Amino acid sequence: MLIHLIPKKIEVTWREDVKAIVDTWKSYFIEQFEFEQSVLVKGLEHAKANGGVAWIVDSSKAIGAMPQFMIDFIDNEIFPAFVNNGIKYFITISSGATVVAKRTIAKYSEKTDGKDLQHVEVENMEEAIKWLKENAEL
Repeated sequence: MLIHLIPKKIEVTWREDVKAIVDTWKSYFIEQFEFEQSVLVKGLEHAKANGGVAWIVDSSKAIGAMPQFMIDFIDNEIFPAFVNNGIKYFITISSGATVVAKRTIAKYSEKTDGKDLQHVEVENMEEAIKWLKENAEL
């Protein structure tokens, strides 16, 4: 189910079967306002209203590099907001996760000992869905 779309940049969808928001990135050339609206407003509000427990990020076809404002915002705002609103699993598609994004996730996991937000890295979307169905508390 489509939640939010910024053409040629990001598509935010909902997977009811695994209670997950899916961010599918086309381009990292995005404004901070657009990023915040996509994740914290449209995506997180939908997840909260529908019992979301997971967030999947697929950057496997994204172009560009993750801007510093996104890295800082993820670390300081997004991960804490996820934890405060019931998101327990943060899944990245490894073929698209940037080194910087992986470092940001690892840094947050260190701060929380991985207790509040579990990071899972998989090869593709099918593995992400399978992992959630087999391991998540849905």
